[in-house]
Amino acid sequence: MIRLSVNALLNFHPKAILATIVLVMTLLGGVAWGALSLVDYVSTLDRAERGTRQAAAFLEGHADAVLDGGAAALARVADRLEAGGMASLPDHALGEALAASRFGALSILDAGGNTVFGPSIHPDGGIPDGGIASLFRGAEGGLELLHGQVDGLDSILMVRRILRRGGAGEGILEGAILLALPSSSLHTVLDVFSDGRHSVAGLFRLDGTRLAGIGGDGAGIGPLPALEPGEEGGEGDWTVGGDGVVIGLKRMRDFPAVAAVALPRSVVLEPWSGRLQHGFTMVGVSVLALFGLASLGWASLRREAAARDALRDANARLEQRVEERTADLRSLNQKLVRALAEKERANQAKARFLSAANHDLRQPFQALRLFHHLLMERLKESRERSIAEKMGEALDSGEKLLHALLEVATLDAGVVRPNIADVPVATVLDGVAAEFRGLAADKTLDLRVRGCAAMVRTDATLLTRMLGDLLRNAIAYTPAGGVVVGCRRRGQWLRIEVWDTGSGIAAEHLDAIFEDFVQLGNPERDRRRGLGLGLPKVRRKAALLGHAVEVRSRPGQGSVFSIMVPLAASESRTDTVSPAPAGRAEGSDTRLILIVEDDPVQSAGMQLLLESWGHDILVAADGPAALATLRAAPRCPDVILSDFRLPGPLTGAETIARAAEQQGRPIPGIILTGDTAPERIREAVAAGCRLLHKPVTPDVLRDALNALGTERQPLRQPSAA
Repeated sequence: MIRLSVNALLNFHPKAILATIVLVMTLLGGVAWGALSLVDYVSTLDRAERGTRQAAAFLEGHADAVLDGGAAALARVADRLEAGGMASLPDHALGEALAASRFGALSILDAGGNTVFGPSIHPDGGIPDGGIASLFRGAEGGLELLHGQVDGLDSILMVRRILRRGGAGEGILEGAILLALPSSSLHTVLDVFSDGRHSVAGLFRLDGTRLAGIGGDGAGIGPLPALEPGEEGGEGDWTVGGDGVVIGLKRMRDFPAVAAVALPRSVVLEPWSGRLQHGFTMVGVSVLALFGLASLGWASLRREAAARDALRDANARLEQRVEERTADLRSLNQKLVRALAEKERANQAKARFLSAANHDLRQPFQALRLFHHLLMERLKESRERSIAEKMGEALDSGEKLLHALLEVATLDAGVVRPNIADVPVATVLDGVAAEFRGLAADKTLDLRVRGCAAMVRTDATLLTRMLGDLLRNAIAYTPAGGVVVGCRRRGQWLRIEVWDTGSGIAAEHLDAIFEDFVQLGNPERDRRRGLGLGLPKVRRKAALLGHAVEVRSRPGQGSVFSIMVPLAASESRTDTVSPAPAGRAEGSDTRLILIVEDDPVQSAGMQLLLESWGHDILVAADGPAALATLRAAPRCPDVILSDFRLPGPLTGAETIARAAEQQGRPIPGIILTGDTAPERIREAVAAGCRLLHKPVTPDVLRDALNALGTERQPLRQPSAA
């Protein structure tokens, strides 16, 4: 089996990926349907064989009750004749012979085959040339069963030999007793098992010759397997009259006969053939629907490729014209406007494509779901309903894959716009707990949520989905124990944590789990264990919101996933403000702010804005200059506002950390950066700073300043010279 890495799969052309998905789903569906049909075929034959065995056992019990009385009567007559010889019939055995006649026609033959008592009864084919002795070649205990006719009626002939007792000729065959039992005495039971056309049921000699029964051609069922008295047997591939049958056998305990019930394989497999035809129809519909979806995706990919080619051609033409006509400023500006418009139209086309794909791909699944529901209502047999239920499970798997891929594509396209507001954490946690409490209970896991009264700045819907993906992942990989959701305050941030007692993750895999389609411990890609897109979606949403996602884990002990969310201004602002130093008249909202920015224009604009809000400003161009400015400042600044990338050896986060060490106390900091990489978020959180992504509006900057503490520090006293 060839296994491709996830990175290699993502490097394939989208059309190749789509074709591969369609081919794999078609093959998997075909293999699954074929396996189910084969299992159904074998199960149908097994049920038929068990049924024929039970029927043969029932027939054997009834036949035993019918034959048992006649056999006892024959034994009594034979005992009288063996004790006194054939000459004693009138004196000693006549009464017993007459009593035995109530079971059927009784006839007594001498050694030559001549009838000495009763009607003339002969088995099929008459008495062989070897005399009556040849009738007992296969007899057990002196009793033989044959088929014959009496008065034109089919009968079972019970033949008992008469041996001489005492004297020089002891043990010599003197004659035989024949008792003809009408075959109709078994028809009450035989009619239950056979319709006389398709099935075969009856009583047969050990060589397969029929004694009584209905169905078949009347000759028998061929040589039977050797069975011990009372033993059952059966065959799923037996031939009677050139036709395949499923046969059940039961050897009689006290008589040399076998009860047999046979059903034609064509009749047995007729329901299975019907289910097979229905399965063919459903598979055909599913394949057509799958190829219809593939054609939609193929057309969408062609449109997207055409848009990319058009944009690429437009950019190439624009660059060529800029190089050729740099002197014509008006023409250059017009072409630039056209190129930007083309790019905007391409972005809008991509957004429309995602919207159309989301709608068009869901429509066939909706139709399939409706048809599947109608089919389930019309199927009555459990075997057919089982096949339809498997089809429903495959439909569920396809829908989950579709939803996940569309959500990832929507996040990557940049069409999701977060709605940032003050959100109570308790509402989010209660909603997530209610959604997953049942899933945890199904695995007998203890799901606990620690309450939290904090307010955070975030998008409530996206945060709820992020926590839902983390909880779903924790429950899926936790076989026993429990899952805990709680919160911790970390300066201006709230850390929302999801703890589990699962198997844990090795350190070398902590980064890989956030990649698309990566699933540790699931190399066979079992769809029931997810798609490997939950954590990648959490990473994308966190980057969109400016939150940080972290993971800690110990193999064998469990994992902790956490989301760093900024606290709302009402949660971060301190209520008490230290009085201003003597001789300094400043408002309660006036702060000393150090701006660290190497761009003069940016620095000047920021300084003018903050001074217009009534703050005092210090300015430095890099980290070392900022530390030198602090050493000369009359007091410790209330806030440090810094760009992340600065000239020199220190970044903005490192500058704030060095300033706190130099001043001997933490200093609230705000990092401004255009870098949205998760590493920037983690570095800002590690330094205890709030992170703002450029461009920053004045309202966002004001909210960030209001969210910081307003604790004042006393004026620094100059050291004595």
